Amino acid sequence: MAFVYKELKPFSPKVALKVDETFRFTGKGSMEEDTLAELRTESMDPKTVPGAGFLNFRTKTHITSGVLGIEGKNQEEFLLVTNHKGEVILLEAVDQTVKPVWALALPGAIYRTPIQVGDNVFIVTKQGLIAAIAIKYDDKGKILPGEIFWQRNIGLTVFSKLVSTGRILIVGTISGIHAYDCYTASPGETGNMGKKVWEHKMEGLVGSPTIDGGNIYIGSEDKHLYALRYGGEGANKSWSIKTDGPIRSKPHVSLKGNFILFGSLDGFVYCADKTDGRVLWTFPTRSPVHSDIVSFLLGNDEFFLFGNDDGSFFCLNAYGKQQWVFKTNGRVRSEALIQGDQIYFGSEDNFLYGLNLINGSLYLKYNTDGNINGKPFIWKNRLYVGSTDSFLHGLYI
Repeated sequence: MAFVYKELKPFSPKVALKVDETFRFTGKGSMEEDTLAELRTESMDPKTVPGAGFLNFRTKTHITSGVLGIEGKNQEEFLLVTNHKGEVILLEAVDQTVKPVWALALPGAIYRTPIQVGDNVFIVTKQGLIAAIAIKYDDKGKILPGEIFWQRNIGLTVFSKLVSTGRILIVGTISGIHAYDCYTASPGETGNMGKKVWEHKMEGLVGSPTIDGGNIYIGSEDKHLYALRYGGEGANKSWSIKTDGPIRSKPHVSLKGNFILFGSLDGFVYCADKTDGRVLWTFPTRSPVHSDIVSFLLGNDEFFLFGNDDGSFFCLNAYGKQQWVFKTNGRVRSEALIQGDQIYFGSEDNFLYGLNLINGSLYLKYNTDGNINGKPFIWKNRLYVGSTDSFLHGLYI
């Protein structure tokens, strides 16, 4: 499998480095129709209204991973940004700027968002290098320079996201699933940090795994979703579901029900009983689904959101019925972020979108010069997102 990104626009410093502060509201229930909202907007500083950009921080190349937020000991907020040159950059968010704290470089391209487990951050490259970086502080709570204290080269291509139980780290490769000990021992304990715990062979490139209790759900290029029961000695198949296309996104376990949802490149989203794999319903999107599914609760009801490759972003109810759909002009492959009554996601039309959860109306739209594939991060009404234009962008929400 190859990741394909649209060619960047010709670079003009006067245009590309200018902060885009344009925004608009449309649709039912939008601010254009809300008198109170108009009054609120008029009372705000025009530079800080939702959709106004305040930050462009350049890295050396494409950013397709999401931004990882790390809270400091003194309530500071740090942003960990990675890119396709293996840069790992820690930034401190300060008002309308970011301050570089430290930077490291790994050999290889980082496609996926790092994860934090305790005081350690784990990163995997496309080329199969897993690295652990210690996040440490001095006696006054000031963060210290990053330190790679463990790394392991699997020697296999990795496109999947890392997941962890807090004790083991799980990564999917082109030939199966690998599990490593990621538990940091307390004083007096025997530590096995970085030790390989088990490996489960699978045919074809596997997608990103989801952990639920003692189960792992993961999709594969062989057009199956697999449910595996795992323990300290390894993993065993419980059941599988056959689709008509490869499964590359991360399965989603319902927040309240006994079922799991996943998208396939055959253009369908599937809902199945997570205990026995029985398919409960399918929804036709009519285009491949690469983006991860997310969900939210409204009263006693749960709703599911995701995008597809024709640029549509859907909201379904728990019975597979479409509640609304929003159309963009590029493939939607990013994982969406729910914040309050809004949802934020990127598209390969170079825009970040903010929509109302209930009716799908447009809340904000922010332009970059590249695809947005990673998950946004929000702190203090400020949203941060990376783009294949090589910039970390910041905007007000």
